[in-house]
Amino acid sequence: MLDGWVSAAFGTADPQRFDRCFATVHQAAVQQFSPLPNTLALTSPRIQAHLAAQGKPLPLVGEALSQLAEQGCRRVVVNSLLLAEGAEWDKLRSQVEQRRADFDPLILIPPLLPSRSQACAQTLDALFPAEPGLTRVLLGHGCAQGENSAYAALQAQLKSAGRDDLSIALLHGGPSLSELLEKWNQSGARRIELNFLMLCAGHHAQEVRQESRGWAAAYPALSVTISDLELGRCPAFQELFLSFLKETSSSV
Repeated sequence: MLDGWVSAAFGTADPQRFDRCFATVHQAAVQQFSPLPNTLALTSPRIQAHLAAQGKPLPLVGEALSQLAEQGCRRVVVNSLLLAEGAEWDKLRSQVEQRRADFDPLILIPPLLPSRSQACAQTLDALFPAEPGLTRVLLGHGCAQGENSAYAALQAQLKSAGRDDLSIALLHGGPSLSELLEKWNQSGARRIELNFLMLCAGHHAQEVRQESRGWAAAYPALSVTISDLELGRCPAFQELFLSFLKETSSSV
């Protein structure tokens, strides 16, 4: 039986956003596994330093695992609060592998999209109901030099569900946001809503908003709005992460 767990997040340097989009997921898990030792940890030393400077000290994943080992925990799960694979996933796997000998077992739960594309598609389908005349672009982070197949699989799941109005663009990789806006501009679409396919958009949202100042000239026929919705704040997405943890813990 599970005797300890870690929630592992890349996070954000904004403490309030961090609490809204990451700490809430961890706290929801704490309520369900309250007797067990647990830690909310980070994969990024840079984010760790930013948050610590603002009064929110959090351990890195390796440090969190050391704390659990010192408490005598042997059967531990690391729940990755990541949507897709990429540099942070590689970093997390490395941090976990370095501590694997201290536990029996030490289980690392994979990112959400590669392992549960159908469940993610169903959640997005419910979160963004179709509206006549409205096309939604879901902007994910992506990986410039890596595997973006999880996003392609999610797009295929949405298409099979009849949601041709939901298109995925990537900041790193393709299709890019500009490519999708041009596509919809040429297809005759008029109303576009941009949503971030991220638990917390953070500085990416600021960059996109700056870029959007030129959209009126580039796509004069399109009316584009940018949503403030953060997936990390959505109970349905929080539950996807929790369900993975619950299923894994019952098998340890």
